[in-house]
Amino acid sequence: MHKHYRLKENNSLKLWERWVIANTIAQSMGWFLAAHLSQTIDKFGNQNTYQVLLLLGISEGFLLGFAQWLVLRRYIRQASYWIFFTIAGVLISWFMGLTVSAVIGLVYAANLHQKITTLIEEVALLGAAVGTVIGYAQWLIFQTVNKQAIWWVCANAVAWSLGLVIAFIGAGIDKTLGFNIHASLIAVATGAVMGIVISSITGIVLVWLLKPRLRHHSKNHGGALC
Repeated sequence: MHKHYRLKENNSLKLWERWVIANTIAQSMGWFLAAHLSQTIDKFGNQNTYQVLLLLGISEGFLLGFAQWLVLRRYIRQASYWIFFTIAGVLISWFMGLTVSAVIGLVYAANLHQKITTLIEEVALLGAAVGTVIGYAQWLIFQTVNKQAIWWVCANAVAWSLGLVIAFIGAGIDKTLGFNIHASLIAVATGAVMGIVISSITGIVLVWLLKPRLRHHSKNHGGALC
């Protein structure tokens, strides 16, 4: 059984802060890994694409799911399944072709004098699709906590839409071939900004969705939740 946590109104801000920090760290690590593995796809062509996407999906999903689980385990009893559902959502996104390589491909398409506004719109739609898939996978757990959890899917769609636009900009900063220290730093920085933007939006909805349940447990358990 977990430790008991005091659930006061000012804990809403603390919950949001922990959510943002956890997701920012996970996105930094995940984007670094994703950018590195995308180079593997570019280097070896389609020969090992399936294996790379599988590794990428599992790794990215685990990093994101585990970081979020560290926060949610304090408030959601079913949070033990969160990691697995997140991995599933990320894997589905990757195998639908919603990959980092797609974003990078759009970056290089910009060199062909395609309108930048058109490219940004395409990236935003790509991000919305990613967010919808991941959000829906996590909604399967969230719906047991709050009947209005469908807003979690909407929040992820909006958040990831903006997040992948940031990824598009970050990928366009360094167009050198290979994966060097400079590219690594850009990948980490891009992931951090993505994490802040995505989790800031989803964090607001997270606090809103959990508030009724937190108040219920605070009242019934003398201000504590197991």
